[in-house]
Amino acid sequence: MTSEPISHMFKLVALGDGAVGKTSCIKRFTEDSFTENYIMTIGTTFALKTTDVQLPEGNMITARVVLWDLAGQPTYNELRRRYMAGASMAIIVFDVTRPQTFLDLGEWYTKFVTVCPNAVVAVVANKIDRPDRLVPEEAGAMIQNWLDVLYYETSAKTGENVDHLFSELIARAIQKQQTIGPLSSIQDGQTAPPFKLP
Repeated sequence: MTSEPISHMFKLVALGDGAVGKTSCIKRFTEDSFTENYIMTIGTTFALKTTDVQLPEGNMITARVVLWDLAGQPTYNELRRRYMAGASMAIIVFDVTRPQTFLDLGEWYTKFVTVCPNAVVAVVANKIDRPDRLVPEEAGAMIQNWLDVLYYETSAKTGENVDHLFSELIARAIQKQQTIGPLSSIQDGQTAPPFKLP
């Protein structure tokens, strides 16, 4: 971590069916840890991460991200919609050992972009370390083209591709800000404002 001032703040939401690994991906990125024990997320939880990201032109940016982990169970539909508001990024996670979680991606995507049409979205194929994989990589490439989103294959357990996923997502969000105008950029010399809850 550099001593550069924080220049960007972002809100990211993690979406997907229950038990696909949303919490584990966030925990791996923010704490570099993993637990085998599944604990269902009740409502929402959040984590904070300040990270350095290199942009394609070579600039190094220090960004702060608030990562909202939204429960996947249907009973939380209305709560999720409220917490999606204002997000610059989303990861939509599915479990490669459970095809139904892949089939549900379109519905998750539609729910999110209805609320945040200008956000950067990544579809995440998680648990690729498992020997009982049922959803092939080709299916992920298909969904990437169909929805025009980023696509990553990850293992929260081993850490494979998790840092790369979040770093590229943040870089894309910064680029999008530069294109459509600043949403939460901080001017030089200013202190990052406290993150406001929706």
